[in-house]
Amino acid sequence: MQACQRFSDISVSERILSSFFLLSIALGYFFSLEQIYFTHQGRDGQPGLSIDDVAIAYHGSPDQTRLAAAIKGPMAGNLRSPEDGEAILSWIDSGAKREIYQTRIAPILQRDCLGCHSPASGMNVPPLTRYQEVVKLTEADRGASIPSLVRVSHIHLFGIAFILFFVGKLFILCDIPVWIKRLTIGIPFLSMLVDILAWYLTREIASFAYLLVLSGALMGMSLNFQIWLSLFQMWFPNSYRRIWATVKDAGAVFFRQGRDLLKRKTSQLYAWTQENWPEHWSTQTMSSSSRRIVAFLYQSIRRFIA
Repeated sequence: MQACQRFSDISVSERILSSFFLLSIALGYFFSLEQIYFTHQGRDGQPGLSIDDVAIAYHGSPDQTRLAAAIKGPMAGNLRSPEDGEAILSWIDSGAKREIYQTRIAPILQRDCLGCHSPASGMNVPPLTRYQEVVKLTEADRGASIPSLVRVSHIHLFGIAFILFFVGKLFILCDIPVWIKRLTIGIPFLSMLVDILAWYLTREIASFAYLLVLSGALMGMSLNFQIWLSLFQMWFPNSYRRIWATVKDAGAVFFRQGRDLLKRKTSQLYAWTQENWPEHWSTQTMSSSSRRIVAFLYQSIRRFIA
């Protein structure tokens, strides 16, 4: 049977090509984290990104409007001055009247927002060109809509699945135990599916934001583990073998010490049962089934420490 191919079997040209691909994916992942931060941070009115920001992004918030959430959060940096943001928030709180919009709010939006928030931009963002369009965003924030989630879901499933597939194809060339390889390849796909499911769950129940963050973090960790271990084995195979041998030896020592400790504790438990349990087995308070269970556990302990 032909042996499985490893990184040591591929040419230098293939290593260069694979390395640039993996580094590009790693850099893209870093920028995706930045994009998540700048998109969701500040929605709860506090600086930085928190679990509440994520929950508001998908579930909404009865305490604020979509426009207010954007002004306080991801769009705050697009305004020329903080006073402009305060003016928009005051306008929303006062009832979003048309007269004030025409004289005070429209000039701010035209100057700082219409570069993206207009039909001419071609971007999939709410338009802010007319009063009727803007006033819709001053209603209570109900979170992400189902059509928007469906649109993003199919993009993620198609795009990220390809990335995970090609990264996994390279990761298969790593010289590591098969069970670690199979587990690491499967985790990001499962995490991606759970992450997308969590979008819809969080839209209905805000507490599922924790599941959303956890699944996304798990996918990121497993993806980066594949990337950096592949790069390391690709260019430093001998160093990896030495490190892996050291880890295996340390793990074996830890396992033996743990096993010996468990045996000592079990021996103490066995000695205690010899002194205390037999005198109770013959009493009427213990049923026959209970005696059989105790006897089974008793014999199991004896076999373990033998």
